[in-house]
Amino acid sequence: MKLRSRFFIWGSLALVSWGLSRFNYLFYHTTVEIFTISVAMMLVAVALIVRSKNNIVFRLGSLYAVVMVFDILHTLSFKGMSVFQNWSANQSTQFWILGRSLEALGLALAIVLPNCKRCNIFYWVFVAASGIAGILLVGSGVFPDCYLAETGLTAFKIIMELAIVGVIAFTIFLLMKTDNKELAPYKNYYLTALFFTALSELLFTNYIDPYGFTNTLGHIFRLISYFVILEGIVVRSFTEPLDTLYKNMNTMVEELTNIMGETTEIKNPYTAGRQKRVAALSEEIAKKMHLSGERRKELVLASRLHDVGTLFVPTDIISKVTPVSQIEYNLIKQHVIKSYELLKGLPLSWRIFEIIRQHHERIDGSGYPRALKGDEILLEAKILAVADVLEAMNYDRPHRKAPGMEKAVEELKRNSGILYDARVVEVCIEVIDGGFKFDG
Repeated sequence: MKLRSRFFIWGSLALVSWGLSRFNYLFYHTTVEIFTISVAMMLVAVALIVRSKNNIVFRLGSLYAVVMVFDILHTLSFKGMSVFQNWSANQSTQFWILGRSLEALGLALAIVLPNCKRCNIFYWVFVAASGIAGILLVGSGVFPDCYLAETGLTAFKIIMELAIVGVIAFTIFLLMKTDNKELAPYKNYYLTALFFTALSELLFTNYIDPYGFTNTLGHIFRLISYFVILEGIVVRSFTEPLDTLYKNMNTMVEELTNIMGETTEIKNPYTAGRQKRVAALSEEIAKKMHLSGERRKELVLASRLHDVGTLFVPTDIISKVTPVSQIEYNLIKQHVIKSYELLKGLPLSWRIFEIIRQHHERIDGSGYPRALKGDEILLEAKILAVADVLEAMNYDRPHRKAPGMEKAVEELKRNSGILYDARVVEVCIEVIDGGFKFDG
């Protein structure tokens, strides 16, 4: 996500949050906490999935599993919730301090500890023990008071918030220095989340009314912090494996394309390099027609594969030095369908298959295999058709010498708007006049 988009989302979150807090603060507070708890749950789920693959994510999941419990108790005991009849804003604030203290220490410890299984066990035991101890201390009334209705925040609470900010600052310092490879994909998100968390904690050192402005702003910064965690750690942990899979698939398809192209050329040496040349011209035309990067990519791949069906055409027909008969021509025409049927099982866009199937269609309906007309034909197929014809007329075939570029351009002009799309022909000629030359 671009920085401008992030600022827009953060600003929108802040505005919506502010409006909601003015409407009903208790509802606003509960909504923010539910969001942060939900993000924590997702982080725990991610940690369980990648526990053996990324120590940092596993530790964060372990940490937020316990922090989430403190946040749930903080939310349920907040002023006005009336879930725990004997508890007040003091207990809610105590759980808040416990949650933020463990969060700050846990984030620092996640970086400091070496990447090993034994350290992960120690980390898990630490956060679990801290969670149990914290709940017992608050439940038994032993934990120091953090908020008093008469005077507001206690000195202990303020000192703890400042200490938390200090730990966060130290963690930021550690992050700036670390070269941990497991942390690298999340580093910037980690830093941003910590920055907003620190701002949030500073605001929580100075409020009297749990429903007041300072508390509202503190929760807004906390909301942004958790949104960053959601985007940078939770979402990224899911998308990265998919991105890797996608890249591997692209590599596989590229290799398969090369193999198929080379196999086709081995069968008919007269067409060696043909599909690459057609692809190069198709791409130049598509660029000049301002097709999107994705559509150009699909067109290039289709161009590289469009004649693979000739593998099923008898060699003696392909290499025939005399003009082919009608029966032989009908067999040659079958290469389009064969290409389509051979490739359609691959994990590729449907457009690629359709471009291949349509590259011998003509806008007047005289083409094959389905006699499509005009707008029934994909623009990419129209581009491939023109590039295919131009390339074919510039290279020798067993039964004829190459007519050459001049004749090829004349052919396109003569049939512009009849067989070939007029705009595609126009752009193709512009590309040729601009100095395009076939390689090989």
